Amino acid sequence: MVRGVDGDAVMHTPVGSMRLRDYLPTRTFELTVHTCDLGVGLRQVVDVPAAGAVTWKLLGELAASAVKSGPLLMAATGRGALPAGFTLL
Repeated sequence: MVRGVDGDAVMHTPVGSMRLRDYLPTRTFELTVHTCDLGVGLRQVVDVPAAGAVTWKLLGELAASAVKSGPLLMAATGRGALPAGFTLL
């Protein structure tokens, strides 16, 4: 159970240790992306407003750390397409 656990508590994951406050957004990210994958597979539009905010924040942080925020920003604002093979992961 997460309730009552300090955000600085260390979580042990298959890829190493992370603070709980850093780990939880990665789980939200995975759930959001895979929910969208399911929507595509079912030919349904999936709206994930609350989880989407957490996911977009994490994507923005990944883009900035990978120096890829320019292409992502241009595509997200309708000013161009992402380069072929573009990914933040």
